[in-house]
Amino acid sequence: MRWWILLIAAHMSVALCAQEAAADRVEPATITIGPGLGLDFGGLGVQLSGRPVPMLNLLLGVGYNLNGAGINAGVAWRMLPHKRFCPYLVGLYGYNAVIAIRGDEDNTRTYYGPTAGVGLEIHPKRRSGHLQLAVFLPFRSAEFQDDLDRVKADPVIDLRTEPLPIAFSLGYHFGL
Repeated sequence: MRWWILLIAAHMSVALCAQEAAADRVEPATITIGPGLGLDFGGLGVQLSGRPVPMLNLLLGVGYNLNGAGINAGVAWRMLPHKRFCPYLVGLYGYNAVIAIRGDEDNTRTYYGPTAGVGLEIHPKRRSGHLQLAVFLPFRSAEFQDDLDRVKADPVIDLRTEPLPIAFSLGYHFGL
């Protein structure tokens, strides 16, 4: 008989503990804003996002991209919207490349086009904000490639770095 009492008491304590853990979790905010660095933040900037439904995130990023204002807008499909670790697929349109040469206005330019990516939202247990990490594949225009080739061939210009074929993003969002 004592075993049954111990078993029932243990079961109830686990059930009560599970209820407490669920109550501690803060539901993610549906509208967020936050600073970050990456294409989806417009460079070094701010992203505003809204979720009309849990699996869909609409976003707008505005920032500085080494040549002026960088703007990107897009949509993300959140695969596990109610989990702490939420992977997502994202499509953007806006700036996706910059050639910035100090003191050379003729060769400094921002290029626009579509970008696809994958990311991860990491939601803390007791906050409505989240950390956001992403990797992007920008579909850069032929015009960008032609301009980059022209800059590389110019003996007067000392091109120290070339853009990577992928881009990274890191930011934090606060719930509104």
